[in-house]
Amino acid sequence: MSDICLPASVAAARSAFPCGLEQPPGAYRFGADALLLGAWAAHCLGEAGRVAAVAELGCGCGAALFALLLHPALTRSPSLSLGMDDKEALCAAARKNAKMLGLPSCRFVRGDVGDPAFLRQCGQSAFAAVLANPPYDLPGRTAALPLREQALRSASCSDTETSRKEDGQLALNVFCRAASRLLTHHGRFYAIFPAGDISRLLSALSSARLGLRRLLPVHADRQHPALRLLVEARRDAASDCRLLPPLFLHALERGSGPGWTPEALHFCPWLAGAGQEGALSKVEAVSREP
Repeated sequence: MSDICLPASVAAARSAFPCGLEQPPGAYRFGADALLLGAWAAHCLGEAGRVAAVAELGCGCGAALFALLLHPALTRSPSLSLGMDDKEALCAAARKNAKMLGLPSCRFVRGDVGDPAFLRQCGQSAFAAVLANPPYDLPGRTAALPLREQALRSASCSDTETSRKEDGQLALNVFCRAASRLLTHHGRFYAIFPAGDISRLLSALSSARLGLRRLLPVHADRQHPALRLLVEARRDAASDCRLLPPLFLHALERGSGPGWTPEALHFCPWLAGAGQEGALSKVEAVSREP
């Protein structure tokens, strides 16, 4: 998106993005996952052309949605961008961030993405694209902050079938089913998920009638296996997946900084914010994992 003719304060906020976003104390701090998700959706939707409406499930302070809307690959902005979160404090922060970034088409609403009535109010079968960075529900994983812990582990159990699911699969199923309800026929679902949990991801997509179409493995560097998977699926479409060449985030010789590769910065310019002084408290760079 062009910064031409923007108010100086908005242009400055966009130039500093992702630094400067308001986040409530104790909330889940967005990291590189959110920025990569927004960039992935921007590249895919930029190829698709005009997209009328986009939604994000579990939007937090809005980082992924903003990364999508501000990405240069998205040549035409959606007429509506809707973020949904079950914490009003996060929705309030996202509204302030949208105003700061000059994004009047962004709306943020509090609600339970596992509640069909809430999804109908938001616009069932009304969105051409839906984004999600689902809670991982990894066994044994804990968080020091209470709101972060809730974000990692909680999801709605609005119906009996969902309540019978094992805890480790619950949040992912809820998010995938919510995306399916919101999407138009053949609408696009974008998600980021741990690469080691691909079997859980495939199961959740299939049960929600989301056919996997593209998969982009994300590696810390060329010596380590994939950490994350960036996914594009389509509602009521056959699974016909293209496995894309991997994205390597870091150079092998990083020096004192994160050492982002040129390919990573082209894919997601916002990663450069992780190298700025003080930015690491707001942008947790994807690190090497065994």
